[in-house]
Amino acid sequence: MSETALPQPANANHAVDGTAPLWQPVLLRALATLAFGLITVFWGAPGALGLCVLFAAYFLAVAAAQYVVLRSVALPLGDRRRLVVLGASALLAVSGVVVAVSVSAVVAAWLGGAALAVMGAAELFAALHKPAGSSRAKSSLRSDWMISGILGLGTGILLPFFAAAGPHALMGVAGGGALMTGALWTLSALTLRHDGGRAKAQ
Repeated sequence: MSETALPQPANANHAVDGTAPLWQPVLLRALATLAFGLITVFWGAPGALGLCVLFAAYFLAVAAAQYVVLRSVALPLGDRRRLVVLGASALLAVSGVVVAVSVSAVVAAWLGGAALAVMGAAELFAALHKPAGSSRAKSSLRSDWMISGILGLGTGILLPFFAAAGPHALMGVAGGGALMTGALWTLSALTLRHDGGRAKAQ
């Protein structure tokens, strides 16, 4: 699903600074999201404490994974896409801590929903924004950020509407979005890994 604007060299899925190949951080992002989604499927009665702790762990894991992805993706350090996604990741991490401390399903629904919506909006911005004067119209994760952003924004908007339905309903809404997002990022990681291996063989 990943796409690039210009033909890339054989090591295109490696970071410029020599960090891990891009598919590895993308897979980390996928696994963090899928793990949360699977837990929500099998945890039948989480309670407010379980909901808030799980949301906090999920938010912190996704924020950390986003940071690792941004270290590996080929964007300049001052690129607005990088800064916007980093800012949204920081907000997500802080929101996770606040949700854990609050032990409140209502706080988890509203603050968690807002944080997920902001992250989704940031990914949409990263997918759609073209730096002024740049010949590179797209990043290597443009299509992934596009779909992930829509899913995150949708999940974030929906969560507050289920605030009164209890922890199990909130976990179901967030978990459903996470499973779809995790599947997307897994496919992206496999595609990047396949493309990298094919480039080396040529």
